Amino acid sequence: MPVVTLLSDFVDGTSMALSEDTDAHSLNSYMLRNQGQLWAGMQQRRLARHLTRRRRGPGTLYYAPTEKAQACVNAYLQTVTGSREEKEQQHAMQSSGVEIAPHVGEAIERKVLFSRKQRRLTPQARAKGFG
Repeated sequence: MPVVTLLSDFVDGTSMALSEDTDAHSLNSYMLRNQGQLWAGMQQRRLARHLTRRRRGPGTLYYAPTEKAQACVNAYLQTVTGSREEKEQQHAMQSSGVEIAPHVGEAIERKVLFSRKQRRLTPQARAKGFG
C-alpha cells in the first residue's frame, strides 16, 4: 500500500515527519483528496509537545508507492543533511519511484518557496553549548 510522508523543518531547529497509508494512486491524487490532513496531525502533535508550529519554509511530501520505496524514504530521513549518504539515499528514493513535492500551507510559506529563502532559526535553535 502506498505511503505518504510529510517532512517539515521548524524555526526552533527541530524537524518532524509524519506518515500515513493511502489508497491514492499518485501524489497528485493524494494532495487533491486529503489537503492538510498530515499537516493538521503534525500541528496537533507539536501543540501537545509545546513546540513551535512555525515552519522555516514549505515542508516536503514524499509519496512512496511500494514498501521498497518507503524503506528508501525512511533511510533518507535518517541521513545527515548535506552528507554524501544523503545524496545516495535521495538517488535511491528517486530510482525507486518516490514522488516528491513541496507542501505549502500559509501564504508566507509560498513566499519562502518562491524566494528560496528559509526563515531564520530562533536564537535558541542557533545556540550551541552552554555559556
